[in-house]
Parts: sequence; structure tokens; C-alpha cells
Amino acid sequence: MTERKSLSNPKEADVERTTEDIRQDIAKGEDNISQTVHKIDERIKEKLDWREYVKDSPYLALGAAAGLGYLASRMFITRTTPMERIMGSIAEEVRDSLSGVLAGAAGPSLVKVGLLGIATKAAAGWIRNAASTDVTSGGAGPRPKT
Repeated sequence: MTERKSLSNPKEADVERTTEDIRQDIAKGEDNISQTVHKIDERIKEKLDWREYVKDSPYLALGAAAGLGYLASRMFITRTTPMERIMGSIAEEVRDSLSGVLAGAAGPSLVKVGLLGIATKAAAGWIRNAASTDVTSGGAGPRPKT
């Protein structure tokens, strides 16, 4: 490496720089830039690492996870409509009323019990189907025959 002569004019000092000096300056600049980018990359990774946040404050992380879980569960709950609740209670009443008949028939004949069970299931299905067709037709039920 050649030493620069200290000249009074800075432009003359720049002219006298050799290509080797310029290459060394560029290499130093590249090293500085790559080190800076590496430091920035490490800092970003540290900030985005959720494990560090959990390690620093585990109770806060647990509370946040529980809150997010609760919100997600509330979003996916299916709610029954009023018509479905009404039809469910009617179907339950039909089953309960026919179960009394089933209890009376349970003694002598197994065939009677089987047929009453089938009738109960058919009645509950018929009520459910009637309610669902009533809901889909906009509330206008079947008209009575005249």
C-alpha cells in the first residue's frame, strides 16, 4: 500500500488514490454493510420469536391463549333457532306421552312394544318434517280442506 502525500488540495489527494486503495475501501464497506444486515436480521428474529414473550411473561401468554380460544369457540357455536327449540320440545313431549303407552304394553307382548316404538319414532319424525316444511315455506302452513 502506498502512502498518500498530504497535499493541500483534497481533489489532488483523491486523484492520487490507487485502484487498490479504492478496492480495499469497497471491501471494508461491504463488510460493514453485511455486519449491519446480520445484526438487523438477528434483532428481527428476536422480536418475532414468540417463545421469548412466553418465557418473559408466561401468565400473560396463558391468558391471551385462553381468551383467543374462548373467542374462537364462540365463533363456531351453532345456535338453535326458536322453531328448532319448539319442535324439539314437541318431539320430546310426544316421546314422553307414547312412552307411557309403551310401559303399559311391555308386559305380555314384545311385538306390541316394538310396534309402539316404531310408531313413536314415526310420529316424532313426522312432526319434525312438518315443522321444517313450515319454516321453509315462510310460515304459511297447509291450508285446511273445504
